[in-house]
Amino acid sequence: MQKEYSSSASWNSAAIAGLVMAAVTIAIELVGALCAKVPGVAGGFLNFLAWAAKMVLCALTFKFLLQKFHDNYEGVDYFALKRYGLKLALFSAIIVAAYSLVNILVINPDSISDMMESFREGYSSMMDSNSEAAFEKMLPKMPVYIGFVSVIYCFFWGWTYTSLFAKSIAPFDPFADLKDTPDNQ
Repeated sequence: MQKEYSSSASWNSAAIAGLVMAAVTIAIELVGALCAKVPGVAGGFLNFLAWAAKMVLCALTFKFLLQKFHDNYEGVDYFALKRYGLKLALFSAIIVAAYSLVNILVINPDSISDMMESFREGYSSMMDSNSEAAFEKMLPKMPVYIGFVSVIYCFFWGWTYTSLFAKSIAPFDPFADLKDTPDNQ
């Protein structure tokens, strides 16, 4: 039995689906982090496989959540499904970014300093004293930058998946309003 579509139902369902999408994304990222600990070429290959699996599983999960919303609510057209997908992407992006910040600040606080140290070692020959000073000023703000970029990155993928899948789930009919008019019968 389908439920009546409403804006509040869309927001509520998108919040729950965003949590599911974020959980899948975070779980796959954790698998990727484990693969990254394997040394050598095998570790690089496993890390690539984990990244590819993340892209595929996130796309399939996103499509499943869009399809489930479309099937559960009556009157969901292409535009309503697209708005729902963007809401889902927003909630998921916020949750994944929050996890990224917790990971950087609490779980692995040394990871950002290790990353910055390796960056400094790699580019120290190209940096003058002004660049070095700017780098030092930027370092304390790095978690904010990472969180902001994470939200944008995750929302971008959600927007892309919405654009890819909404049309196949609820096809867009530009003449839908014209079909039922007396002139076209």
